[in-house]
Amino acid sequence: MKISKIALALFIANFFLFVPLSSFGQTETLDIVQYTPPKGWAKTPKDGAVVYSDVNQTANTFCVLTIYSSTTSAGTPQKDFANQWNALVVKPLMAEANPKTESKTRPDGWQTTTAASAIESGGVKSIAILAVFSGFGKTTSVLAVLNDQSYVPQLEGFVDGLQLNKKNASANANPVIDQSNQPGKFGSMIYASPAGWTEQQFSDGVVFKPSDLPADENLAIQIMPALNFSGTLEQALSQSYDEAAAMYKSTKMHSAGGGNYSKQEAQKSFNGWEYIRGKGGVQVENGTPYKAERGLELFVIKVNDRFERVAILESRKNCNLGRFYASDRRIYRNAIENFLFSLRFADWNEAPLKSGSAVGAGIVGEWGGISLTVGLPTIGANLGVGLEALSPIFLSNGQAFFGSVFPIDGLAGVNTRILPELNRRDWGTYTFANGRGVLKLPYGEFPFRMEGSKLIITKNQTDWPFSKLNPVDGATFNGTYTLSKYNGMIPAITFTPDGKFTDNGAVKVLYHEYVDCINPGSTAGSGTYEVQNYTLVLSYSDGRKVKIAFLGIDYDKRNPSPATLTLSFNNDTLVRK
Repeated sequence: MKISKIALALFIANFFLFVPLSSFGQTETLDIVQYTPPKGWAKTPKDGAVVYSDVNQTANTFCVLTIYSSTTSAGTPQKDFANQWNALVVKPLMAEANPKTESKTRPDGWQTTTAASAIESGGVKSIAILAVFSGFGKTTSVLAVLNDQSYVPQLEGFVDGLQLNKKNASANANPVIDQSNQPGKFGSMIYASPAGWTEQQFSDGVVFKPSDLPADENLAIQIMPALNFSGTLEQALSQSYDEAAAMYKSTKMHSAGGGNYSKQEAQKSFNGWEYIRGKGGVQVENGTPYKAERGLELFVIKVNDRFERVAILESRKNCNLGRFYASDRRIYRNAIENFLFSLRFADWNEAPLKSGSAVGAGIVGEWGGISLTVGLPTIGANLGVGLEALSPIFLSNGQAFFGSVFPIDGLAGVNTRILPELNRRDWGTYTFANGRGVLKLPYGEFPFRMEGSKLIITKNQTDWPFSKLNPVDGATFNGTYTLSKYNGMIPAITFTPDGKFTDNGAVKVLYHEYVDCINPGSTAGSGTYEVQNYTLVLSYSDGRKVKIAFLGIDYDKRNPSPATLTLSFNNDTLVRK
């Protein structure tokens, strides 16, 4: 390391504590921060920040300076610093969690909290110095990463020209609006902002971000300007992906299958318009010598003679032995899919198909039984032929589901028209009259009939009987139910008939998310529950909401304390204590 402890201590003691001075150099502004850039340093703008860097390959020295846009203060300088240190230094740079800090109030009224920590990445040792400014309802940060004390005079010069605008908390950015589910318009596109997401409007697009996203993660939906283009959907996707990568000032990565992204085949949605989607990886500057990986997803829609585009940019992080994208959280992915498939256009008149209900008389409802399946050879089915439990669903709008895996979150609050867009094989339509009907799926058509209370579906030249499952809306439970031992403990959940629950590890297993960092059941807790549309909805007292499929197999609402409960799309059996 080429920076002495004495120089470091002196620098921290004075870092950002000077009276702002007038500068004769050319100043720049990012949000509420006005500054004079270090002369001769490379500038790299990024989303919500700007990076200045200097690398001397001869001397093997470097310094990276990152200025961040302001955010709403957490309430105190101590909280602001703790949040920013954790998000900007501890997690990405593996620094110590509780550094010694210096705190002072500047003459202009802003309070600063500063700390430094030795870091090492890829065998390269350096120092990370973070200054967090708090005041007037806002907080902003400046991070310096350097490996040589020769940069200290330049950083001090940068400090001398730094000014913070307390009157205009957002000089450049458009106001952030929380208008969840309220209709908005950009060009000819009509959209509904996802519930719980913020909306930021610009002249060349609209950006949506989840308000509860962890501080060290990134996830944004961005409406892009329409593309007037005479090519195909595939060509429009290719051009849009290139434009988005350039818009985010990122470097495209290569996907495993070749090219820069993987894509799904173009198809027609239930809204009537055709679309295509692709996803790949990009690298973006993150204020260090090592770029951060981001996921970049494009959704391109053909509307008359133009292409409408939506980009999704998200962070990718490590968690124990796994990795995850921010949108791997089901609550975010569901919000994204609902946003995409709820898009409308001022010059598109075809009405979207309506969502359906699984509650009704006759054929409408959920059914249970088994059927013959033919596929690849597996253990227990050496020829690829075997029996599996199925839960056919016949909806009130003529939709039908015929698969072995029930929708993961059940059907509560679900637009049933979106589900087939994500899993076409198991969804289709049906016709039914005078006790007979036809089930139409992408891979074939199957006749069915009613015989008394039984539904008989003919598949593979064999009749397979199914029984209608009882509706479960309003179901209550009473007792403590456990699963098999998991990681040395017995997962359990306790229900009371007045709609309350206490979870001790059962939800983590029932949720079937094996990346702990994004499993909402990883932490035990309590709250209230309700059952609706084949879904057990758990509302934790700390704000978490978890949905678990509940088909009601072998359950009778007249008995809230059965010996066993079958929960989740995986049909996990819990035993009453």
